[in-house]
This record gives sequence, C-alpha cells and structure tokens, in this order.
Amino acid sequence: MRSTSRGKIGRLIRGVAVGALALTLMAAGVAGFLLFTLTGNAWLDQIAQVGNDVAFQVEGVETRFDQIGDSLELRVEQAIPEAVRPFFD
Repeated sequence: MRSTSRGKIGRLIRGVAVGALALTLMAAGVAGFLLFTLTGNAWLDQIAQVGNDVAFQVEGVETRFDQIGDSLELRVEQAIPEAVRPFFD
C-alpha cells in the first residue's frame, strides 16, 4: 500500500487540530487553576464571613426563644396557686 500525499496532508491537519485542541484544553485548565487558587482565598473568606453572620443570627434567635420560654415558665409558675404548687415540684 502506498501512502498518498492526500492522506499525509489529512493526517497532518488532523494532528494539528488535535494538538490545538489539547493545547486549548490545557490552557483552560491552567487558567482555571490559577483563577481558583489566586482568588479562591477571597471567596472562602467571604463564605466564612457569611457563615459566621448566620451563626450569630441563629444564636440571637436561640437566645430570644430561651427568654420567651423562661418568661412563659415564670408566668405559669405565678399562675399556679400557692396551695397547689407542691404537687407540681
């Protein structure tokens, strides 16, 4: 079998296309790696700050619920007559 010039040119064009695709994918990977490593810390800091803010808000809500529960418990204790209180202890 003889190799024609048309087959060689086709293989050459296919090789150049595959090489260009490979280089493009490698460049995209390197660019993505650099983007996430250089700016990733800033994003992580922002996410951590939002997490801390949410945690503080939840803590405030829990404290408020505890205050409401304590107030309600105090009201119920005061509503129970003095003669009946020993049965609830």
